Amino acid sequence: MQSQWKKRLTAGLVAMGLTASLAACASGNPLDNGGSVNLGTVTIGSQGFAESDILAQLYGQVLAANGYTVKYSPSIGSRETFIPALQDGSISMIPDYAGNLLYGADPKATATSTTDVMEALPAALDPLGLKIASAAQAEDADALVVTKAFADANNLVSIGDLAPIAKTITIGANTEFEGRPYGREGLDKVYGVKGWTFKAIDDYGGPGTLSDLLNNTIQVADIYTTTPSIKANNLVVLEDPKNLIAAQNIVPLFNAKVYSVAIANIVNMVSNKLTTADLMSLNEISSGDSKPSPEKVAKDWLTQMGLL
Repeated sequence: MQSQWKKRLTAGLVAMGLTASLAACASGNPLDNGGSVNLGTVTIGSQGFAESDILAQLYGQVLAANGYTVKYSPSIGSRETFIPALQDGSISMIPDYAGNLLYGADPKATATSTTDVMEALPAALDPLGLKIASAAQAEDADALVVTKAFADANNLVSIGDLAPIAKTITIGANTEFEGRPYGREGLDKVYGVKGWTFKAIDDYGGPGTLSDLLNNTIQVADIYTTTPSIKANNLVVLEDPKNLIAAQNIVPLFNAKVYSVAIANIVNMVSNKLTTADLMSLNEISSGDSKPSPEKVAKDWLTQMGLL
């Protein structure tokens, strides 16, 4: 599926240079771009789940505080939708996840560590006319998760422990999971997990996925590591000692025509401070009883970090 959107987008695009470094904030005034910065409107998209909405607000509010007019386009959906939206100018930027972004742009990519993924992204994104700012420390990676009861009954600790029972299990995940490097082919090649049934549940490890897991409709779920339901339901994240699943650091993805050193310096201020623990905490606050808006969750954190 990822190769399809790549083919659709590469035709007619002009190659542009790409600069991306991990958590490296430039010094000085973030609006100083040699006096040539032209502040304007930035439309920030999100992917249709709470964490993405919060991330959009984190970056958007800091941009607004530093002179940009910011609009939001929430709940766009998967890369098959938001990549074209970036290219046609419907949105200017969207927070994404480094590993899955790489695999979407280059289905043949094999990088898994943060360093390798960030080094591979420039060549993959350049033909698409896309640019990224620095990656955040914060990471929200895919994880294969089971209930504690199922783990105990089958002596499951790591992904490889699924191999003996693979033909009896159903894995629930987003539609694109099967075709990703850590999907059907990767599970077989790296851990010998093969013959399992797949159920597509397109809610990014959300309520539908959780319900199916707790009801034993599926026995293994792809749920992101910062999802509050993991802790709340005492779920077991299967260990990945062979690094099958790629690093998923948060990375601001731009339409190249919008990207500038000035705008990158501003969003990097957020990325430099945002940790995985912060992201998990923000998700927990968002899903709490008071159900604060993504705007409030982001504003409170940014204020605490001294960014507003």
